[in-house]
Amino acid sequence: MTWAAQEASGSPLLAGFECGRLHWNGHDLLHSTGHLPDGRMQHHYATAVAEGAAGARDGLSWRHDVVERVRAVPDGFPVIWDFAHFDLPPRPAQHALACAMALPPNSWAIAVNEPSVGRRVSGVIRSRAVKAALRMMTTVAMLPDRPRFATCDPFHHLHPEVFRATDQLVASGLIEMVGINYYPHHAIEPLHHVLRVVADRWRLPVMITETGWHDGLHAAHRRFPHIHDRWGWLAHVRAEVERSGVPVAGICWYPWLDMPDWGDPHRGRWPCGWPGRQA
Repeated sequence: MTWAAQEASGSPLLAGFECGRLHWNGHDLLHSTGHLPDGRMQHHYATAVAEGAAGARDGLSWRHDVVERVRAVPDGFPVIWDFAHFDLPPRPAQHALACAMALPPNSWAIAVNEPSVGRRVSGVIRSRAVKAALRMMTTVAMLPDRPRFATCDPFHHLHPEVFRATDQLVASGLIEMVGINYYPHHAIEPLHHVLRVVADRWRLPVMITETGWHDGLHAAHRRFPHIHDRWGWLAHVRAEVERSGVPVAGICWYPWLDMPDWGDPHRGRWPCGWPGRQA
């Protein structure tokens, strides 16, 4: 990994920026959060660095200028870039090439965010999402400075069905790290057990590619009554990583910015961003 030196408390912190477009209403979170090169993107990154983030997760939507988005990141600051986040490009191979050619050497990428979430959230079924991810990865595989690819999928329980998409992607031989998305309002298995099972199954480096706490979300408080705020959830996650014994490459707080209401961004924001200074 090219992340900055690890913090004394363990795995380095990453700032996760929402970069998806919702298929059912056209809500583009890059617009509603102002996370654009001609908006507040550079300021968001400067704040994340000041808050101790050693890297980030962000996206290169086919609807935006991928070159300008990459240029907006501070020099030398490592980012894992989603090539598609709830919005598959109409030409996956061409989009993957454009993204790969815009990235600096030794970059990391996720071809398709959460391929298992299905039609209701992402607008596509799992098989189509996996097919698009494989197409994008194989298209850029022969480039001399191709990005290194990770996966990213929810692992809140360990039913065999949750492994299918990652199994298919890892089988391609192009995956170098497995990403775990884990949220308190969906959690069934404890995180330390999830980390151990995932690490043992694929024998690849592991990262927590998404985690966070939504203040006031009843399901989260019901499952974790001892946790009262976002700082408490971060401490819990770090303790679970230590308990697992798995060398976790990073913990990505997602989203870094309080998230605009998906249904109507004008209604306000959900309190789920970084518990420190966000912007």
